[in-house]
Amino acid sequence: MLAEPFATYIIRMLIALAIGGAIGLEREFKGKPAGIRTNMLMCFGACLIMIISIEVARMRGGTSDPGRIAAQVVTGIGFLGAGAIIRSRFHVAGLTTAATIWVLSALGLAVGAGYLLLAVVGGILITLTLTLIGYIERMLTKHHGNYTVQIDLESMEGNIGAILDLFYGHGISSTRLEINRSGSNWTAIFEYSASWQKHQALIKGLSMHNSVKSITEL
Repeated sequence: MLAEPFATYIIRMLIALAIGGAIGLEREFKGKPAGIRTNMLMCFGACLIMIISIEVARMRGGTSDPGRIAAQVVTGIGFLGAGAIIRSRFHVAGLTTAATIWVLSALGLAVGAGYLLLAVVGGILITLTLTLIGYIERMLTKHHGNYTVQIDLESMEGNIGAILDLFYGHGISSTRLEINRSGSNWTAIFEYSASWQKHQALIKGLSMHNSVKSITEL
């Protein structure tokens, strides 16, 4: 026999799916790798493991700690979170996705333990945080953002100085300059901070420079 009516556990699992789906929907709209299905499965899995933990503890007469099995969710989610983080030479991406996975597992455990109102309110707050804070971040980026630009050049003779003059002309100071050569091809990589307007004006100015073959934003 189950510690609680089977219907109670069904409701908990459905709520876990709903919470995971709501948060996953926001991630899906933003084109993140962990979308609706992934978030639903993670929240559902954490909920199910919590239910199993409670039932195993009950079967042993309450002498077993129900948190021992559920605690392994934290370890498992750590591996998923690490896989979601992508580090390139210039950027680290996926930190928000990893944090979302982590907090979603906590919500699943809360639902499985029967703290439904706590989990629902937590899910709403997380969804609002991802949505509203994302909007605020985009607004702040218009005023000030960090950019990395790769410029392919025909040659180096006098061109780097001319490109740096374009930076200074738009009131931008590059914080890092890296120059690479492959055969007769030259590549310059710039890192800098600027407003969105200055960044766009700089890209336009660079695209009109005679020695610039292509521009890639990294």
